[in-house]
Amino acid sequence: MRHLFTLLMMFILIISSCKTTFQEDHKIGPTATITKKGKIESVIFSKDAECSLCNLGVIRFTPTLQEINEAEEILKKNIKEANVPMNNQGDGCPIIHKNLKNYRRQYFGFIDPEGNKVLYVNFSWAKYTISDKMKGYPSPNEDTSWKEGRLIVHDGCSYHWEIEINLTKQILQNLSVNGLA
Repeated sequence: MRHLFTLLMMFILIISSCKTTFQEDHKIGPTATITKKGKIESVIFSKDAECSLCNLGVIRFTPTLQEINEAEEILKKNIKEANVPMNNQGDGCPIIHKNLKNYRRQYFGFIDPEGNKVLYVNFSWAKYTISDKMKGYPSPNEDTSWKEGRLIVHDGCSYHWEIEINLTKQILQNLSVNGLA
């Protein structure tokens, strides 16, 4: 029994020490790099990538993998509190803070007017179920246009949302969830 307990404790320690992070997969052009965390694919856009509405007039920077992983930790730690109003969630739409692992991301970096390093992150639902297929919904993998530039989706409730992650202040700001139509 003691041996089984020791093996179980070692297994738990090994699993808990394996922190899942985003890792670079491959470049898909001069302004974008694909990253993966588990099954979710995301894209990091360089400072030269087109990003209409990404805080016009600010200085842009290309986020590093270290900054992406830092931002993800800030997000994980603070999203439930930032999502308190839970706008456009529930009633068939995902609860954001319970489904972070089901969203693909688009990352854009900028320096705000106060000199803070900020990541603008655009989230789109990436989980595709058998039920979705039976309803005739297209697979998120069928459309690759989101890898080419900022994805703009009107409505769609919490299947599409965006937030700014202030790396300097270690806070979330400007959470915006798409509306319902």
